[in-house]
Amino acid sequence: MEIFAKRLHQARLKAKLSMEMLSILMSEKTGVKITKQAISKYETAKMAPSSNVLLAMAETLSVDEGYFYRPFKFNIDDLSISFRKKSNSRITDQKALEIKIQDQVERYLEIEEILGIMPKNILQEKLTPAGLLATNQDMVEMAKKVRRQWGLGKAPIANTQELLEALGIKVLLTPASTDFLGVSGIINEKTWIIVLNSEDIYIERRRLTTMHELCHLLYNKYFSPQLSAHEKEKLCHAFANEMLLPGVVLIDLFGGKSQIAIEELISVSKYFGISVDAIVYKLKDLDIIGERRFRNYFILKNMNPRFKESVEKPRYKEDTTSRFQAMVYSALGQELISTSKAAALLGDNISNVRNKAATI
Repeated sequence: MEIFAKRLHQARLKAKLSMEMLSILMSEKTGVKITKQAISKYETAKMAPSSNVLLAMAETLSVDEGYFYRPFKFNIDDLSISFRKKSNSRITDQKALEIKIQDQVERYLEIEEILGIMPKNILQEKLTPAGLLATNQDMVEMAKKVRRQWGLGKAPIANTQELLEALGIKVLLTPASTDFLGVSGIINEKTWIIVLNSEDIYIERRRLTTMHELCHLLYNKYFSPQLSAHEKEKLCHAFANEMLLPGVVLIDLFGGKSQIAIEELISVSKYFGISVDAIVYKLKDLDIIGERRFRNYFILKNMNPRFKESVEKPRYKEDTTSRFQAMVYSALGQELISTSKAAALLGDNISNVRNKAATI
């Protein structure tokens, strides 16, 4: 009863419905009528629903019936989460997203258990800083250390999601409003997760967000306590920028140049999967361009819509194949789970899953 009560409460919050709204929607969608007082008793484990009410709630809330009785693998309220979002994100949106993240992570952990996959050791001790982190240069040095440790050299990171998942960090994509950029957290000190907005069409921004959240996972506990939350975000941005585009590359390409063609920057953007704006900021940080050239670039952007559209156009292609989806179909192919279980894990219908479940 307690599991059911909490799952129902979370499903309602995820759907952003009040008890009264859920009551009305159930009646309109399924014809089953219950009062908001009854829903309150369900959510406080004072009363259990009948089977037809349970089915109606599942349909209205777009979950399978088994969701309500699935044991919790962790408590989202106990998870230290660092949200990177735009300022107009509402608390209700954030809470709904947290519950959606919990659901996704639990399903990810469940399929790993079914396949017997153990968490990987991310070898964080080899990436530990010598002292507290307080400056952009500190973060650039940390990014250099990570790239060396992971054998990346000066090469571009072809696929940020695949790189981190190969190292044991779970990267999930979830549909969200445009306000949301990314979130990261660590479960039980061993399960590292990054969740990104699958609706973000700008792959360059998503790649930067991925590396930004990696910084939070690796270095949150090493930031100087004197830093504000905004200052910590700026440090993570510096880390992410260096991870995607090593400064030495820009020094080799543009150091000492009195003029840099925009097409040169676009070429670098396409190759390294980072926005032209981020490259311009980095050129300034490296003193390759001065304040005047830096300002002129943004003045030109603001005054010329065609130029702005050209430099902000998404160009990088990054495959977003889901490791989670591949694991579910692997378990299905090995007959470790049924088609209905696979559909429940994937949040898809049985017919679609069956059509995609071919094996050789």
